[in-house]
Amino acid sequence: MTRKHNEKSVITLSHLLGVLGLIFSFGNVRAGRVAWFYALEEDRAAFEKEAGPPQRTSNLVGGTTVREYRVGPHKVVAAKMGSGCVTTAVTVARVLALSPVDRVVSTGPAGGIGDGVKVGEWFEVGEVVAWQQGRAGEGGRIFLKEEARMVVEGWGEAGGENGDKQSVTGDRRRVLVSGEVFVASGEKRRELAREFEAELVEMNAFGLLAALESMPVKVMILRVVSDLADERASEDFSGFLKEYDGAGGKMVAELVRDLPVGKDEPAAHEALRELLEE
Repeated sequence: MTRKHNEKSVITLSHLLGVLGLIFSFGNVRAGRVAWFYALEEDRAAFEKEAGPPQRTSNLVGGTTVREYRVGPHKVVAAKMGSGCVTTAVTVARVLALSPVDRVVSTGPAGGIGDGVKVGEWFEVGEVVAWQQGRAGEGGRIFLKEEARMVVEGWGEAGGENGDKQSVTGDRRRVLVSGEVFVASGEKRRELAREFEAELVEMNAFGLLAALESMPVKVMILRVVSDLADERASEDFSGFLKEYDGAGGKMVAELVRDLPVGKDEPAAHEALRELLEE
């Protein structure tokens, strides 16, 4: 009896060690780990309606609040970007230093400066230009360095099994100019649109990309037009916020939910997923 009991114990222990081995081998697998950097609290509220409340909330040095969520098998760490590219870069660096991820998504408002761009439209950004970077020459013209332009590849497979983002953002990869100033001038918006062949202007994206420059992550930047960056921009932005329903947060929940999970990843197996979440 003693020998049989011991054999059973050995088998049980062997199975347990096997499971623990999988957990420790894959505990740091970053597929299915997403960082979301947002600008509007309305987006976070809408996201939580889809994903549920955060499982954990942390306050980092400097005042950055990080919330951790589960969307199906996927983990999402979320933080508000703050105002300006510098603040955004600091926030991103703080969050990802503690929570490495494979994918980053950012949502927020932008001024529309391109022809035909309308308030309320969503766009996926394909290229970001730091329009204030460089040196001032005669007449205050800005001469940009080569690294002041950054291409955003996107997630590729997000939005469905066939990599079709049509249901979420449509085929709208646009050029966005990013700086530290809230543009509220018809003259400036026309200048930016002309100089950079851009459709959007805002204050976060270049800082986000600068912080991610050396990180092997997939990045998606989604922006909704909140105003037309002209003399009415402040008034129109306030009006936009009063009507805004947090569509960006719902969009992020859909994107994360549609992410694939490899069959060899622990998150693909319910029992292991439950153990990893404990």
